[in-house]
Amino acid sequence: MTSAADLVYLLGWNVENKPSQTIQKQLFVDLDAMEKTIYSYLHKEGKQMLDRISLECKIPVFKTSSMLLNMEMKGVIRPLPGKLFEAL
Repeated sequence: MTSAADLVYLLGWNVENKPSQTIQKQLFVDLDAMEKTIYSYLHKEGKQMLDRISLECKIPVFKTSSMLLNMEMKGVIRPLPGKLFEAL
């Protein structure tokens, strides 16, 4: 064994035939009415804690947390340390 290519060959990895996947970010994300309320609040106020978002948007904490997770998966917000969230 003299190179990394030898190791790849010995392990039987077929790296040349792997198709490359490109992931394109969605330009227009569909948000329901409550998600729009949360997004507008975060966009206006900046970084906010989960409890504060729930209180100001008048949505129960359990619903707010699930909507924030859904919005994170859609790529419109991101979580920060300390239960903080911010709009992207």
